[in-house]
Amino acid sequence: MDDDVVKRKVNLLGAPEVGKTSLIIRYVKNIFGDEYLKTIGTNVYTKTVPFEENKVKLVIQDIMGEVDFTSVQEGALKGSTGAIAVADITRTESLESLLNDWIPKYESISNEDNPVLLAVNKFDLEEKNITAEDLEDVYSIFDHVIFTSAKTGRNVEYLFKELASSVAYNIQLSVKDVEDIILTKELSDPKEFLDALLSISSNVGDMPYDVREDLLEESGINKFDLEENISSIEEEEVLRFANILTNWYDEESEERGERLLEKVLERYQG
Repeated sequence: MDDDVVKRKVNLLGAPEVGKTSLIIRYVKNIFGDEYLKTIGTNVYTKTVPFEENKVKLVIQDIMGEVDFTSVQEGALKGSTGAIAVADITRTESLESLLNDWIPKYESISNEDNPVLLAVNKFDLEEKNITAEDLEDVYSIFDHVIFTSAKTGRNVEYLFKELASSVAYNIQLSVKDVEDIILTKELSDPKEFLDALLSISSNVGDMPYDVREDLLEESGINKFDLEENISSIEEEEVLRFANILTNWYDEESEERGERLLEKVLERYQG
């Protein structure tokens, strides 16, 4: 990396369907699609932003919105230098989810002094249930509050540039090994086991996010079931996913991933 480029890990936080992935894709690729972009595990995007005489390379981690997948989230949040919290302007509960779940979790795992920007997204829609007046009580929680639209591009560039300038001088925290996170968790049911597998495939090795989704589909798990029908996921499907992941790591000669998968499987079955 060039001497004038500083690398900063950042996160997008928020419930499913608030438009986190759409915001990132609008910013990184300047495109938008109307379909719901479901995130599985952690998807990673990068973009270098000019800042004063230097450049900030944002390593943007888009985390799946289901709050119960704690291993996935802790692996993504550890070592973060800043975040964008995303609310859907048509759903007041999406703001409540940030205040009650995501922000406390982010501050406890990363650093409570890290900058967090609030993006009130989908400003292009006529229905607006979150207004500037509604946000008066929460302005003190966030470093900036910005109304955005991934569809039209409103304030998206500005949002990420503000984040880059906010984290440019932050010290990159040391990242706790994902093994330490996963192996302290309960692994007593298929959902907890799947949580561990998604965390491994998101953090160990360079598995592209579209490959992870293909492997999940190959195992028989519908990614949308992770949002509403998690109890319907069968143990057989999760074990199949573990086997498929092991084969992938073997083909990629990623021994650390194989070893961690073996330990997790032993804990789950033991």
